[in-house]
Amino acid sequence: MALGERGLGSAEAVRQASAWQQATRGVTYAPPVTHTRAFKAHRLADRAAEINTVVLGASSLMGITEAMFPPPMRMYNFTLTANPTSAIAAEAEFIERHHAKQIRTVLIGLDWVIGMIYHSGGVQTLDLTPAATLVNYGAGNIPLQRKLADALSSPKVINLGNALRAIGKSGEPVANFRHTFFDLAGAEYRCADGSLARDYDVVNRGICLGFRYDGSWTFAGERHLSEARAQLLARAAAAPSSQFSKYLCGTQGEPNAEVLRRLGVFAQRFASQSGEVAFILPPLVPGMEREMLKAQASNRCLARTKAVLDAWARQHGVTIIDAAASEHFGCKVDEFLDENHAWPECHARILSRYWTDKKQQRVVSGLYRPGL
Repeated sequence: MALGERGLGSAEAVRQASAWQQATRGVTYAPPVTHTRAFKAHRLADRAAEINTVVLGASSLMGITEAMFPPPMRMYNFTLTANPTSAIAAEAEFIERHHAKQIRTVLIGLDWVIGMIYHSGGVQTLDLTPAATLVNYGAGNIPLQRKLADALSSPKVINLGNALRAIGKSGEPVANFRHTFFDLAGAEYRCADGSLARDYDVVNRGICLGFRYDGSWTFAGERHLSEARAQLLARAAAAPSSQFSKYLCGTQGEPNAEVLRRLGVFAQRFASQSGEVAFILPPLVPGMEREMLKAQASNRCLARTKAVLDAWARQHGVTIIDAAASEHFGCKVDEFLDENHAWPECHARILSRYWTDKKQQRVVSGLYRPGL
């Protein structure tokens, strides 16, 4: 139960993890890994004075690093796991209200493949000040009975066994037992690339998994796709029964009009203040969009989505980088973790081509893809 509570996070863990990263520029995050808005909000507050660019979106853009932006752009990656487009719009509006003087460029992800742009409902106001994000955060409001039931579940018992096994093999079992069960964080250690790291979570310890100082994700311990696996995933994604096809055609490919309206208004207002907003359809594993276009139903839905987005972008004078067919930007199969999570190498190819074409005035309002 102690490990379970630690895994659900706490306000103090968020504060300490953020303060540690600010002081060391190391790799870390505050648990749980599926709910890191509070941690990212603390990091944004600490870094607002030294950045001028923010990336907003879901986990499909977590591989974007500051090195992919030409000087004098200084970026923080604020992307969050399973972040709906309505919340992204609210995040953009918060940045405009609180950080418009420092942050002059915003890159926003529009995820159609996981259905985020189709979700119903409007845009609610978000307060991303550090104190506001910690209200009702962590395990404090969960009943004891639920905590006990969770602790006795099979996955948690397995995690406990793994933790005890790792402690026994560590060479310093007493110190590591204390770090695991009583301390908010483990000891500092070095990643393979020499970066300093510290784990505030009780899972995935010692493998350098977390966020870098620029907010990007390390993907530590994750595997690259093989060609055979990628082809299998691409074909499976195109099946009418796949989750991706269902997300795409749940509204017949019609994005949430109110969310798009709010994003459009934000973009125009931001531009009137000499800011710049660009959007991106996150990259998919090479061949996946092509396979989905072969299927009659998903072809029709995707055509509708892109027609709406293209018209919307032209209306508001913004560019949408259409990176879904990532092979058009030179991305390779082994630059993906799965169907819709690209490693930094693919994102670097996409943004490099975008900056080059933009400099040469080959990027206009609407959907942008090389050669189109």
